[in-house]
Parts: sequence; C-alpha cells; structure tokens
Amino acid sequence: MPRANRVYSENSVYEIVPRTREHLPMPPTETTNEIRLGILGRTQRDLKVELCHFVDMNNHSHTMAVSTTITKLSKFYMELKKKTTDAVKALLRMRSLSLWEDRTGVFEIMSLDDAIERVVYIYSNPSNASLCDSIEQYPGISSWAAFKKCEPSIDAEVIIDARWYPVSEIPALPTDRTLSPKQDAALYRQLKASEEAIQHPIVLKPFKWLEPYGVTNPGELERMRQKIIARVQETERANSLARAKVNKRSVPRRALMQQRFMKPHTPKKKARKIFLICSDKETRLSLLESFRQTISRCKECYRLAKAGLRVDWPPGTFIPWFPPGFVFPLPASA
Repeated sequence: MPRANRVYSENSVYEIVPRTREHLPMPPTETTNEIRLGILGRTQRDLKVELCHFVDMNNHSHTMAVSTTITKLSKFYMELKKKTTDAVKALLRMRSLSLWEDRTGVFEIMSLDDAIERVVYIYSNPSNASLCDSIEQYPGISSWAAFKKCEPSIDAEVIIDARWYPVSEIPALPTDRTLSPKQDAALYRQLKASEEAIQHPIVLKPFKWLEPYGVTNPGELERMRQKIIARVQETERANSLARAKVNKRSVPRRALMQQRFMKPHTPKKKARKIFLICSDKETRLSLLESFRQTISRCKECYRLAKAGLRVDWPPGTFIPWFPPGFVFPLPASA
C-alpha cells in the first residue's frame, strides 16, 4: 500500500511525534539526558524550525514547533531520528539498527484551542503513561521548566545548554545494558570530559506557537500559560486518583532510570495515521477536501512529468523520486 502524501505549510504550528518500532532505547539517566539534549541541539543548530515545546518519552517524543520552510521541517525530524539511532548503536556497540517506525507523525494544528489542548497533552504525557505523578518529577528531558519561567513575550528565548557528542566519544554500556547510579555518574563524567564535544545550545521559544493564531499580547500570553499549567496539574491529579482506585502506582523514579537499554516494548495497536488536528468538524471537512484536491493535482503533475512536460507542483508538496538518468523537468517542447 503506497504512503499517503505529505503537504506542509510554512509558518504553521506542528506536533512532531517519532516512535520506535518495538523497544525503549534509552532510559532517562543522567548520561542519556546529556546525549539527547546534545542531539536536539545539534539537529537544531541551523534553526530548522522554531522550537516551542518538547517532552521525551523514550520510545517516542512530542515536539511542538513552528515551521519555517517545508524542507527544513522534514529535515528536522529525519536528522533527530538518525542521530538518536547513531547514539544508541554507539552505546550498545551495534553495527546496524532499525529503530523507528517507517513514518514520523507530523500533525498540523489548525486552531488556538487545538494547540492549547496539545500543549496540555504533551506535558501531561508522562503522568498519562504512569511514568510519574507530575511532570515536575519526570527524569526525562522536557521544556516544562523553561515554559513555566520564561518572560511572557512572543519573541522570548530560553537557551538550554547542550553539547553534541560524536559517536566516537560515546562510551559503551556494561554488557547487561543497565546503569547503576554509580555507573551512570561515571559515564556522565566521561562524556563531560570529552574534548571532541561541540557546544550546540538549544534555542527554545516557548510562546512562538501562539503567533500564527494572532495571540501576541504579553498579558494574554501569561493568561494562556497559567491556563495550561492549571490544566496539566488537573490532569495529573485525575491520573493519580485513577491509579489509586485500582491500587496502582506510577513507576518509581529510580526504577525508570535503571531500566534496561533497548528494553523490549509492545506498542499500542496502531491507529490510523493523521496529518492534522482540528476539533471543528466543518473546518476539518473543508481542510480534508482541500488536501484531496492537492493530492489529485500531484498525481496529475506526476503523470505530466513522466511524459516529459514541465510542471509546477502544488505549494507545500514534495517532488517524487525519478529514476537515475531522468532529467526533470524537461522543456515543454521536448
């Protein structure tokens, strides 16, 4: 079955969710958090997107960002996945590894209300998964602290210190693929002592996602922040109460950090892939029809291109692969 087409927009808000196939590759230790932050900083070194929020969940991550160009948006998540794979291979001294699902979830968020819901969901995700009772306690990397404390300005930036480590600098794990606190501390010190690491600070813009929806007033930004914080805390309390009713606890922090690297994991049954988030039914149907028309135009462009005609592809789409030796586009007179 062929893949569904991608249609991206510039200056739009996206949620990006890469998922592993069937493993939990790197538990949130001090060592892996250092590596993951470096990967994110290295990937974002040329500002592929305007990064707003992120939470890493080991087998997947949630990132909210504003697109700059369609090609940079796709390069962002492709490079992030590749560098993560390279780091896992280095830690485990593996020659090859197929880590990720074939297709990354990339969802355009169509309205302000939808975007607020997604920010709440992103920061509630560790609690939803019973990995902790509160995002405040979560040992994995996230932008929560930066979001809570930064200046309420549409152009506010938070610089997160990060160093990228070439794979040659990443130490090997013990043979049992787990790290005790003492081993974790030793590997972390070994990383920090590297003279080959490259500084790549992460530039976070916690309020930039509101600009495409026309929200820029500092007072309104602060109101949005407090609304989101309250909603996250409300969700976390509800999750804790639900666990208590069935005598279930969240995973202890120490146990979470000492999980086995590449621990087998059975993902939930795959749902239908989506490409936009829109709660308003009428708007959603209109957007879906526009998408179908764009895809129909892409198919016609492909047919004409194979016939040797010059074509203009619809904005936000990607020119498909053509066989080696095929010159594209050909002059219309050919």
